[in-house]
Amino acid sequence: MNKNESTRDKIDDNIDNHSALLLTQYSSKASQLIKSFSKNIHFLILILFVITGMTILDLSMDLGFINVLSDETIDSIIIGTSIFLIVFTILIVRPVYRSQNLLEKWSNLFDKNAIRTGIILSINNKNKEEILSALSETIEQIALPLQNYLSKSDKKEFFDISFNGTTFDILIDNSTIKSLDANSLKNTIQDYGSIIVKITDGIIDKDLTNSFIQSLQKYRKQEGNKIGLAMIIGESITQESYDFISKTKDKIIHENLILIEKPLTDPDLMNLNNVVH
Repeated sequence: MNKNESTRDKIDDNIDNHSALLLTQYSSKASQLIKSFSKNIHFLILILFVITGMTILDLSMDLGFINVLSDETIDSIIIGTSIFLIVFTILIVRPVYRSQNLLEKWSNLFDKNAIRTGIILSINNKNKEEILSALSETIEQIALPLQNYLSKSDKKEFFDISFNGTTFDILIDNSTIKSLDANSLKNTIQDYGSIIVKITDGIIDKDLTNSFIQSLQKYRKQEGNKIGLAMIIGESITQESYDFISKTKDKIIHENLILIEKPLTDPDLMNLNNVVH
């Protein structure tokens, strides 16, 4: 088994149990909301039939075909039923909006996992050049403009950018994009948002995650740029880091921060070498 094959095999097992758990939770909640809406829709249809019947009865009385109730009584019944229908409709439509929020979370989760998988498969180590190239191949929204720009650039303008006492290993925004035929990339980044990457040879723990999030918030506040993607790439990731991100009240950070586990050495290759020796 070569390195690429072993990496692909491990992705299915390790690609983020935390994300899989979130996806399961979102699915369960959405299913409950849909079932609730389905149960109430029958009652809603019944009310519509009642209103239709009362309207037909009122019209029949106006035409003199029947004379069962007074016009005032029928009008009062129709008005009361209509008010009840409006209130009831509002109550049953609320779960639909909640389902929409869950679907948006699903979409964001799938996008993050697609980017995470693409980065892991595209890099052999945590080399900045490799990661930058992987970004241009993985993120569909910026792929072509970034690839065209990198073909004419030495790439170093994106590396080791100091900001407010913090160094970002990779920063792609309008301030780091040089003037060489860069309008296309600048416009794309303007729409997509800045891309910020932190690389560590150690463990991605809660303290590192918190420090990076604070740096992102300072960057966003001072520069006024939206963040399209932020990543921390490290040797391994603690569960506390995932929990910390999921609990953050900053929606932008929560939706756009990705943690990537990329060991320096492939365990399968180490085992193979031990067998050979």
